[in-house]
Formats: sequence, structure tokens, C-alpha cells
Amino acid sequence: PQYAVAHFACHAESDRTDPSQSRLLLGDHATTPLTVAALARINLTDARLAYLSACSTADPGSPDLLDEAIHLTSAFQLAGFPHVIGTLWPINDRLAADIAESFYTHLTPGPPGGALDPARSATALHHTIRAIRDRYPATPSLWAGYLHSGA
Repeated sequence: PQYAVAHFACHAESDRTDPSQSRLLLGDHATTPLTVAALARINLTDARLAYLSACSTADPGSPDLLDEAIHLTSAFQLAGFPHVIGTLWPINDRLAADIAESFYTHLTPGPPGGALDPARSATALHHTIRAIRDRYPATPSLWAGYLHSGA
């Protein structure tokens, strides 16, 4: 609760029948899963940015629920993170590391190693994804699934 930025580089699972049970697959996920339902009970006042570098964290699950916003990305936002980076479908692990590195570089307005500015999250993701899109223009499945949720 005392950290403003949370970065999760892991796997995730979308529960298609009960989206509130969608979870990040952390080390203790078998005994204490970090689910949408668990995040709903959390209220973080110092939170600023959650980066979910995991597959399908903004996937609502069943096609019957496409008009719902029950997924990990929205759960982090409801827990108090005004900026959340999520993904709509499975992502490439190697490219995910490049995207995260570029994102954090763009999130630092001053010289390298300076303070992160979470308010720049949408712009940082935009510049990052444009650069990746330029590298892989014929393969949008590699870059189009990343999204920024927040204000």
C-alpha cells in the first residue's frame, strides 16, 4: 500500500465464466490468488500507476460480457490506481520487456534515472506503441493489445 507504482511481469488468467475470479499468477496464486474480487476489497490512497505486463489483463472473458468492465485492469483502477497499463490478449514475452523498457523511458521526463511521472502514462504508452508499430507494421497482434486505462 505504500508504493505508488506497481509493476507485474507475470502470467494472468481470465476466468471466462466468472470474471471476478480472473487473476495474476503470482508465486502464491494457488493459495492466495490476486483476483479481481480480492482487488475490489482494496483501497490504495497512494497508488499512481499499475503496469500489468501479463496476458489478457483487460479481457472481459465471455463474449456475453463484452459490455462489462470486469477484468484485472479495471480492478486495479478501482483499487485506487488512476493509471493502469493492461492488455487485451496474450502478449509476446520478449517484446513485452522491450515495451516496458521504452514505456518507463518515456515516463521519465528528465535525464535517465530521474523520477517517474505516472501522469505521463498515456503519452508514454502511445509513443512506445507507435515505435513498436513502426518495427512490426504487418503484425498488429504484437502491439495493438496494449492499453492505458485511466485519466
